[in-house]
Amino acid sequence: MGWIAGHEQTTASRAALYAALSGTRLPTAETISALLRWWVGNPADEVLDLEETYVESTWAWIERLPRDHEGRQLATGWRTRHLGIVRSIEQEREYRPKAQRVTITVPREQERFIAELRKLLQLTGLEDEPWLMLGSYNSRVERYLAGEAIPTDATCWDLVELLIDFLPQGVDLLDVTTRLTKSAEAARAGRVRQRRIARKRRTSSS
Repeated sequence: MGWIAGHEQTTASRAALYAALSGTRLPTAETISALLRWWVGNPADEVLDLEETYVESTWAWIERLPRDHEGRQLATGWRTRHLGIVRSIEQEREYRPKAQRVTITVPREQERFIAELRKLLQLTGLEDEPWLMLGSYNSRVERYLAGEAIPTDATCWDLVELLIDFLPQGVDLLDVTTRLTKSAEAARAGRVRQRRIARKRRTSSS
């Protein structure tokens, strides 16, 4: 896996590839394409140059494989399945009624997530100057610490990747990332529960 992540033609990040393989993050089209390109195909076998005319550049490498390449049909099948899932999710979101907005307190699960995030920042020794490590992510992290937002699993992986160079040697990166993503997942579930309770109270009092 390391050689795929480090290859100059791989556009998906190392964190995204490992997260997809470990099942801790739903892969994007770019990540799926990057994995398939080396598993069922081979850049050395690509002979057709249709990059400019192919509609989706993410999957352009499939069209550059020889017509009789054994991996061509398999990769196309994965691409079709991914597009089908994306369309079904988009349709579900389109017709899903919007819930009433309610005000809630920070649930205990989110407090545990905030504690995990603070612990991770403290490991760097730069918790008082996080902008030195986080760059454009700094404002997001401030919102997470303030209980105003919760990151997605993908963002949790991106945060750990940003902090890798600042963490002491010997830190178990997989354990750190798993704890952060799992606590974020629980925090999101906690907020859903709190909002559901708040809506029920509003309905019963009206």
